[in-house]
Amino acid sequence: MPVSFHNLSRQNGPFREDYLESFNVTLSDSQYVLGALLGKFEQKVASYLGVQQAIGVNSGSDALLMTLHGLGVIEPGDEVICPAFCFPEVANVIPRVGANITFVDVNADFLLDVEAVKESITDRTRVIVCPHLFGRVADLVELQQIASERGVHLIEDCTHAMGARSNEKHVGTFGIAGIYSFYPTRNHGGMVVTNNLQLADRLRQYRNLGRDRDGRCVDIGYNSRLDEIQAAFLEIKLGSLDEDNEDRIANASYYDTALNADAFVKPSEVAEGEHVYSHYTVRHSKRDDVLKFLRERMIESMVYYPLPLHLEPCFAYQGYQKGHFPVADQLCSDVLSLPVSPGLTRRELEQVVHALDLYAQTYSAPAPN
Repeated sequence: MPVSFHNLSRQNGPFREDYLESFNVTLSDSQYVLGALLGKFEQKVASYLGVQQAIGVNSGSDALLMTLHGLGVIEPGDEVICPAFCFPEVANVIPRVGANITFVDVNADFLLDVEAVKESITDRTRVIVCPHLFGRVADLVELQQIASERGVHLIEDCTHAMGARSNEKHVGTFGIAGIYSFYPTRNHGGMVVTNNLQLADRLRQYRNLGRDRDGRCVDIGYNSRLDEIQAAFLEIKLGSLDEDNEDRIANASYYDTALNADAFVKPSEVAEGEHVYSHYTVRHSKRDDVLKFLRERMIESMVYYPLPLHLEPCFAYQGYQKGHFPVADQLCSDVLSLPVSPGLTRRELEQVVHALDLYAQTYSAPAPN
């Protein structure tokens, strides 16, 4: 039986009638952008996360781009700290606002290395971008303290982690802003959240071509509006977010118990927060062989990410080489994400574990350090 990494038809099936109703309402109203449905969704997200402002935009990439712009990170020589192991678009947006990227290494939990952040801050550092990668919560208390002491902004990339918590607060609410992505396979998103009213006003202008409430273009803006149909669908899905996250956590817990710890390095349960496991990522020294073995048995697994950002060709101008960020280099060789999405059956999870056990019995190889 095939096991899908993401079965969106299964996940969205229960909402089909609600989606169709929302679509018909939008079609009848003919209000496709910046309408009442978006406002309703924004209010519900703000209430759910416990923030004052939520601004729906076109994508998670635009969310970060416009937030950097809104913070004034546009002077030549300004620096933005970014992990060397994460989604490439996190780094891609930084040069677009005229800032320099300062890559730092990550720890074995796939998250920003706090000590590396401390060592990398200079007088030109303006922002620390902190992804909660794979739905795992970074050390926000420490990062928030560093940002405060050094007078820099902390932006939380929550594109993998909507609904995750730290110290009983939702991630995305510790820094100056939290950003989200509405890509279909993510937990949720497409938004910037903040308690900074000035930043929120700027973002509302930026997303609509730089226009103020009177329709005048008072700033150089973007065409980055979360449309009404997507806002309506996302509002429906918001009602199941906690339940879906609980499903992810339960699936991850099964893997924690059932996987062979001698053959695969499982994600550690770091103490900083309540993780929501957008991805369940293991490590193996012969990752590509494991990937092929699973695919031969019709089990989908994915590699996030096969190349550290400092070695991507588009960043070659920075002069980094393999070895500059050794943990990121090693993770890119070892990591493999297993199916963990909501709706997976116990039989499917057992099938994944059985295949991995079979690989371990057939091809013995030490787990990476």
